[in-house]
Amino acid sequence: MLDRVRVAFGGSIRFTAVIRNAGAEEARLAIDYVVHHNKANGSQSAKTFKLTTRTRTRTRTLGPGEAMEVTREHSFRPITTRRYHPGAHAIALQINGVASARAEFELQAP
Repeated sequence: MLDRVRVAFGGSIRFTAVIRNAGAEEARLAIDYVVHHNKANGSQSAKTFKLTTRTRTRTRTLGPGEAMEVTREHSFRPITTRRYHPGAHAIALQINGVASARAEFELQAP
């Protein structure tokens, strides 16, 4: 879930998701998030970021029936290594390499 559907250039967006282990056994999870950036030609390019958890490792273990909430804020401030283009963008979680549904938003022009 996104905290907004429009993000001002230089602003940020916060997303929250609940991850639940519906299985009967303990599950070890590597959780990332993917930002689908709008390119100048209108296509999108995906960039994967590690999602930090309360543990020091990049994985998290959930017992049967357990759930955890993850929240992260992603910034669109100008940086030298990436150029942001206004238009449609999206964020999706990736758990153990499997992508979830995308949540779309619009980055507004500066």
